[in-house]
Amino acid sequence: MELNELHKDCARRQKKGLHFILASVVIWGLILAVHLTHLGIETKNLITFCCSAVLFPLARGLAKVLGIDFAGKGNPLTKAGLFFSKVE
Repeated sequence: MELNELHKDCARRQKKGLHFILASVVIWGLILAVHLTHLGIETKNLITFCCSAVLFPLARGLAKVLGIDFAGKGNPLTKAGLFFSKVE
């Protein structure tokens, strides 16, 4: 397979990251709700931090519900992306 075809296959299988987009919308909604309360700023900051921690589990759950290939299995670009995003 050509590189361009692999890229399109990855985007198609993962539905262009729809699961992460939807998870982000939910999280930003939670953050908005937190900041509309009358809690102290320190408490709001802590809850905001905790809300952001659920991004990956929520995206994975949404991927399962929507039938999206979360890990991109079968596409060699997934392994390359993980390799190049590794921080050392």
